[in-house]
Amino acid sequence: MRKRIRNFFLTHVPILIKAHLLHKVPLFYPFLEIKPSSSTIMITDRCNMRCRMCGQWQKPGRKELETGDWKRIIGDLKKNGIRNVHFTGGEPLLRADLAELVSFSTKRGLTAGLTTNGILLRDEALQRLIDSGLRSIAISVDAVGDSYEVIRGVAGSFVKIKEALSLVSGMRKNKTIDAYMHFTLMKGNLDKLKSVKALADEYGLPLGICLLDKSSSIFALEKNKREFWITEDEDFERLENILEFLKYEKIKSPGSLLINFPAIEFIKEYFKSPRQAHIPCISSQERVIIDPYGNLLGGCMSMGSFGNINVRPFGGIKKEKKYRVAKKNMFYKKCDGCSCGYFLNIRWFAPLIFKDFLQRIGRFELTGRKKQNV
Repeated sequence: MRKRIRNFFLTHVPILIKAHLLHKVPLFYPFLEIKPSSSTIMITDRCNMRCRMCGQWQKPGRKELETGDWKRIIGDLKKNGIRNVHFTGGEPLLRADLAELVSFSTKRGLTAGLTTNGILLRDEALQRLIDSGLRSIAISVDAVGDSYEVIRGVAGSFVKIKEALSLVSGMRKNKTIDAYMHFTLMKGNLDKLKSVKALADEYGLPLGICLLDKSSSIFALEKNKREFWITEDEDFERLENILEFLKYEKIKSPGSLLINFPAIEFIKEYFKSPRQAHIPCISSQERVIIDPYGNLLGGCMSMGSFGNINVRPFGGIKKEKKYRVAKKNMFYKKCDGCSCGYFLNIRWFAPLIFKDFLQRIGRFELTGRKKQNV
């Protein structure tokens, strides 16, 4: 508890203040720049799923960085103020050295997390990661039963996912590791959210809501715009019903969802206009993303590479004009907009924090009914 309080005042509050001032007075940016403290390492493009909305598994095979390369990069990130590292992919469990890299990170004082599809997550593998110091794990689940397998493109996979959920649920109950589920919301699974929420409740796992992105290198597929993007009036009506459901669930069991009320309201506006320029992109300032080949993508995957961190240290790249100009542009959303880190942007934006506070104490009509009658 003490560590969380200390982290709140030393990390969260300064970012909150800086973001608000920079949003109001852009001239302050060179003096109040938010320095990155987190890194997302896309450790592999390889994946054992064939998700319909994802292009990452369709990329041609290339030689990925080796263990020694990643250790050097992680050490460099630590020297440059990075305190958290999150491993993702592709499917990171396809890397035989994942536990070794987690251990290397945590022994140097970094907090390590993992996002996985869960197919390869078995007791021995999870225990090895926990013993290596892994702090948190997220499992992506976009539907249940046959619908899950249609979206993910692998027959018989849902049974394995339930086994993985049961495993991490038990570890979470024992306070061995923090665990939660992720659901990627899109046109094709609007009607599946309630069943996924019920599944998350069954296993006692909080549910995070990710939003389909059509601008990043992973999700910029033509069929995403055509098949999975929410555009029609009837789809927005279905979305409205889902958002009312989320508000109700947030009132009933606040800890069961990893988003707040302004984030729920943001979802509809995002599908109408992804940029949402009135909310600064704070997540692009607070983190850096590195692809499997060492390319530094800054804090947003849609901005391209700023150099290879395996060739040039992060400390050098972050001082270059190209990186600094792009970083500022990301904060002020001089881009097409995306959903990457949207909840962090809302959580660190003062006006929306205040709005969430008012909604939590019942000052707003949240579900079209009086809160006491919900």
